[in-house]
Amino acid sequence: MQALWMLMACLCFGTMGLMVKLAGTHASLGEIVLFRGAVPAIAITGWALLQGLSLKSPVAYLHLKRNVAGIIAMWCGFYATTQLPLATATTLMYTSPLFIALILWLWYGQSRNRLEQFAIAIGFSGVIAVLQPVFYGDQMPTALIGLGAGAVSAVAYMQLKSLGQAREPEWRTVLYFAGTATVTSLVYILGFGEFEVFKAPHTDWTLLWLVALGFFGGAGNLALTRSFGSGSTWLSAALQYCTILVSTFFGIVVLGDIPTSTTWWGVLLIVTCGAMSSYATHLRKLTGDQ
Repeated sequence: MQALWMLMACLCFGTMGLMVKLAGTHASLGEIVLFRGAVPAIAITGWALLQGLSLKSPVAYLHLKRNVAGIIAMWCGFYATTQLPLATATTLMYTSPLFIALILWLWYGQSRNRLEQFAIAIGFSGVIAVLQPVFYGDQMPTALIGLGAGAVSAVAYMQLKSLGQAREPEWRTVLYFAGTATVTSLVYILGFGEFEVFKAPHTDWTLLWLVALGFFGGAGNLALTRSFGSGSTWLSAALQYCTILVSTFFGIVVLGDIPTSTTWWGVLLIVTCGAMSSYATHLRKLTGDQ
């Protein structure tokens, strides 16, 4: 079930990325983050109150640690998505499994066998290939922001494991994150005076895309939290690469973004890294080495 939850999250996040790209043509970055947070926050709060569930968490400090990193990654990732081709932005954002591997290896001392070390090397080679088309263009700073989103996301995902071990329900984890996103977006909008969606042409479509990205983002976050909290951190992280395939498909079919040959090779290398990592995790389970 852990793998199925992650695959569901990948489909939702890939669709959310498409909605961000479409909404970004008329809505500001602050509005995108606002709807990403407000839609699931309102829905989950209403559901919890109807069920008579408490919104107060006994492990608020764990949410704080997770949300600080997660919100930074969200802002950086959404900015990169609005500026770069969808497949490129998604690939850079979903380098988080590579950084998770490094954290588990270097910080927590979890030894990596040669297969896993080789997978990490392949993954970072793929990152370099994806970055190659923007090395000599003015999009390089934006690409680095997208890559930074992947690195910071790794820290946030590590905290999801702690929340799962603390038996914090998934809905409350998602609610706290969505609430944090809503607050930061309102501060941004009020500070910079950006609230353009109702002034833009095609308002109905823009609002639809904004609500949809909030829905798919919240649903994906629920599935993601369940996956990371219920099993191997490494396996959940590796399966995230499927989001790249979903985004690449949407980028080609819906947006008409045809990746360069170098980008294709980069995506292939990163997905290969994910497959090798999943297999290595399976071997660890068979041998009882967690």
